[in-house]
Amino acid sequence: MLELLRNRTFAAVWFCYTTSVIASAAIPTAITLQIVDHGGVAQLGIVLAARTAGFLVGAVFGGMATDRFPRWVVLAASCGVRGVAALAAASAIAGPFELVAICLALIGAGEGTFRSAYQALIVEIVGPGDRQRANAVNTLSMRLALTAGPVAVVWVYSQCGSVATLTASGLLWLLSAGLVLALWLRDRDFGKGRANGASRNVVTEYAEGLKEALRHRWFVGGLMALTVWLGFGFSIQQLALPFVSRNVFGSDVFIGLSLGAYSAGAICGAFLLTRWTPRRPGSLGFVGLAAFSLVPFSLVGSSPMLIVAAYFIGGVGIELFNVPWSTAIQNEVPKELIGRVSSLDFLVSYGVAPLTLAFLPAAIALCGRDIVTVGCGLLVLCSSLGALAVPGADILRDDRGRRALSG
Repeated sequence: MLELLRNRTFAAVWFCYTTSVIASAAIPTAITLQIVDHGGVAQLGIVLAARTAGFLVGAVFGGMATDRFPRWVVLAASCGVRGVAALAAASAIAGPFELVAICLALIGAGEGTFRSAYQALIVEIVGPGDRQRANAVNTLSMRLALTAGPVAVVWVYSQCGSVATLTASGLLWLLSAGLVLALWLRDRDFGKGRANGASRNVVTEYAEGLKEALRHRWFVGGLMALTVWLGFGFSIQQLALPFVSRNVFGSDVFIGLSLGAYSAGAICGAFLLTRWTPRRPGSLGFVGLAAFSLVPFSLVGSSPMLIVAAYFIGGVGIELFNVPWSTAIQNEVPKELIGRVSSLDFLVSYGVAPLTLAFLPAAIALCGRDIVTVGCGLLVLCSSLGALAVPGADILRDDRGRRALSG
């Protein structure tokens, strides 16, 4: 890991990513605390939904922008838009919540754009043999930020209020944008990508990315499994864990303990993949994804040790999937299409989750919490292991072209 960070360009881009993730982790907590203290649950739902909607829009258009324009421009613009929107939200936080919702939508759009651009940029600055380690290092940053960020925000909010928290987040994003610009000024070939602004229409461009994605059978099978995990496995624990914590253990403390175990497991999984390259990354990844089914299964019981252990194992498993999955996309998808394929990945997997979160409460009311929770666990288990039946899923590579040439 230290050897990888000796690459000064990667180290600078990684620092940009880390500051961006810290700000992204801080914003939802700061907004939630502000609106809960001064608004209502309905307003909170609208504001957070605006951020999700912005993310989905950013995932679509950001992927196309990543493949059409220099990637450093897309990366810097996504950070700059979020920085300005966060500063605007700090100014508008005491006013109509609709203004805050607009700012959160812009922040979400910037985040959706940033992910595709960053994944594509890694391909340009890191060789194929080091990309798994690079993705693992990025994951370590993200998990540490998601763990420590909300805790720090609660303290800053209690001492200084939401305006200071939002302002700090905005400045972090502007710092990230400035760092990307400085990298380009130092090396004019940095993040140049395709650099072709005179391109075809949006529909044609996105259809190109969809065609490329469908060409990789392992990608289609993996995306379906990932969608089930996010839509049912991760969503059901968001609904079931607060109920278990309050009604079985008597407080909200157990929520933090369980999510802390999940983050610790994810950090361990990411650290393992900085030092080890599996021969069959797909087999490892899909088994890891299937291991998350232990989380909903454990939530139907009342054993605190079993639940915490399940969250830890689930955290390890999700990073054993995430890191090889991102690496496979970077290695197998052509550079000129990677932005659109990445955006399709984010759009489908993250787009389904809000729909299932709206559906699951009705299913719980109809069938009961335990039945729905176990059912979601079975869906995660079967879809993850079932994906291994797709040709090439065990190695996250489709060898149809190679076999045809050899035949």
